[in-house]
Amino acid sequence: MKKTLKVVSSGDWQHDPLMGDYRAEWLSDMLVERATLAEGAPEQQLESVTIGAPGYIWFRFWLAEGEHILEKYFDDQGEELGMYARIGMAVPHRGRGFSSLDLLLGLWITVDAHVTVHNEAAFDDAVNEGLISPVEAEHAEHQIREITMAIANKRFPPALIRNLSLLER
Repeated sequence: MKKTLKVVSSGDWQHDPLMGDYRAEWLSDMLVERATLAEGAPEQQLESVTIGAPGYIWFRFWLAEGEHILEKYFDDQGEELGMYARIGMAVPHRGRGFSSLDLLLGLWITVDAHVTVHNEAAFDDAVNEGLISPVEAEHAEHQIREITMAIANKRFPPALIRNLSLLER
């Protein structure tokens, strides 16, 4: 069986049985999705951080015409857990939404702005197996550099996302 890369599409969460209370809203040219993990949802980890369990809230921000996807995670008490910048390549999408070919790499951004590249081994394997083309690999590596530089220069994530809180301060 031939392996394929996953396509991430806006609206996917509303069809996921592990998600409840799905909402989506356009803010200017940015699509924002929000979902709460349903009762019975299994615990989900990203590195050593639990990012998913019943009642956890996930946001997905579609930036730059769907070219960049940034997810922000909160626990069931509304405490921020961190953000994950998915590295992908926008693909044509019918209607008013976005789709992106997931190129496996991502940047985990902690609450205190520490950045870690995620999934490098799987990315390298996919490139070596031909699952990710040379053009896609170059695109992914360019996105990693671009986003990392923007984080270092405090231009990413956008203030709206960086400052989003579910708790009164």
